[in-house]
Amino acid sequence: MDEKTSLKYQMLCAWSGPLFLVAFIYFWGMMGFNLPAPPSPALGAGELAARYVEHLGGIRVGFLVSMIVMTLYIPWTAVLSVQMMRIEGRSPVLALIQLIGGALTVPVVSISSVFWVAAAYRPQRAPEITQALTDSGWLIIDTLWACTTWQMVAAAVAGLHDKSAKPLFPRWLCFVTIFCGLSFAPATMTGILKTGPFAWDGVLSFYFPYFCWLFWFAFASVYMILEVARRRQALDFPSPSSSARLAHA
Repeated sequence: MDEKTSLKYQMLCAWSGPLFLVAFIYFWGMMGFNLPAPPSPALGAGELAARYVEHLGGIRVGFLVSMIVMTLYIPWTAVLSVQMMRIEGRSPVLALIQLIGGALTVPVVSISSVFWVAAAYRPQRAPEITQALTDSGWLIIDTLWACTTWQMVAAAVAGLHDKSAKPLFPRWLCFVTIFCGLSFAPATMTGILKTGPFAWDGVLSFYFPYFCWLFWFAFASVYMILEVARRRQALDFPSPSSSARLAHA
């Protein structure tokens, strides 16, 4: 495959980021009724079951589609790995960590949605079963946060070591990325607490870390798209210096 064709596919993969962002917020967040607020873990089994019955259609469609949408994270992670490999050179350990962390994020988020789809599958069942399935989904997505944190920190560290004339990420975004990745840590407490800021519907376990993740994802996508665009422009209108850099990459 020639460089021009490769960059075309890289651009498509980079644009899967903004598409994922919009679709995930809509289907997982709004149609799945996780926004503006997810179901409280303090709800009784009967109250939770009634919530599923009330929003049955939206919950089913929202989470079923969100599992498909989540796969857009795969090409986005792949193109970020390629861009990080250019920074690291022959031993791209950070790129591989990022790739594995991103790949594991997909099943973590998707499997949690499977539990919520299962909870909505038989709304007439005993409320305690619906409650157990809902609990399982939230505990999976919240307590397995470290996979995504590894992805984010690896990307940030690679970005900080980027010495090119036009770095992939600005330094401020690298430091913000590390902070955002670590912001998931309080979600570990969702396995213990049912109320307050550390519960799965709380500020420190839901609103703040999820906002940080999506904030990082949005800005990283912009800079990744710009990076591919710069390389395409250099290929179409090469200067002596850019030709040397492309040949070296």
